[in-house]
Amino acid sequence: MRLYIATPINARREKTVKERFCAAKYRCGILRDLLSEEKEFQRFTEIVTPFDVNPTEQQYSEDIALGRCVTAVLRSDAIYLDHGWQSSKGCNLEYRTAKIYGKEIIEYDKM
Repeated sequence: MRLYIATPINARREKTVKERFCAAKYRCGILRDLLSEEKEFQRFTEIVTPFDVNPTEQQYSEDIALGRCVTAVLRSDAIYLDHGWQSSKGCNLEYRTAKIYGKEIIEYDKM
C-alpha cells in the first residue's frame, strides 16, 4: 500500500521560496520517519512525498509540479494531510483529488 504526504510548501511562513522549500522538504523527511515507525502506518509499504515525485535536481514549473503530485495521489491508496494543509492551494488540490477518487484521507489535526 502507498501513502502520499501532502504538506504545505508555498503556504509556509518562511520568508523566501528557498527557505519554504527547504523547510517543507525537511518536514517531509521527519514525517516519513515518524509515520513509518507508527503501528497504524506500518500497513503502508511506501510513503511518497512531493519531493519524491518532483526531484530537487530538476526544476519544475508550479503547474507541472502540481500535476506530478496529483498523479502521485491517484497512484496512492491514502493521503496524509500535514498540519496547515488547509492554507495551501496545492494541498487542497491533492485533498480534492483524494476525495473525488475515494482515497483514504488521514488528517494531521484529527489524529
